[in-house]
Amino acid sequence: MNKYEVIGVVGEGAYGTVLRCRNKETGEAVAVKKFKENDDDPAVRKTTLREVKVLRTLQQENIVSLKVRRASFHPSRR
Repeated sequence: MNKYEVIGVVGEGAYGTVLRCRNKETGEAVAVKKFKENDDDPAVRKTTLREVKVLRTLQQENIVSLKVRRASFHPSRR
């Protein structure tokens, strides 16, 4: 997140928060979704992965495109 300046909150949902941000280097406006970390609930993990997978495949002017994906490392999931 060091690459982005947070401008405001777009919305909050059951699985995370969407932030309106600006790329510090390019000035590009982007939406960043920060998923809530909930390792205890397999249904939340499954829904989160499904959303990321769908965003990677969709290409339509009214739907945001997935530009960057970052996975957290969880040593307990080896």
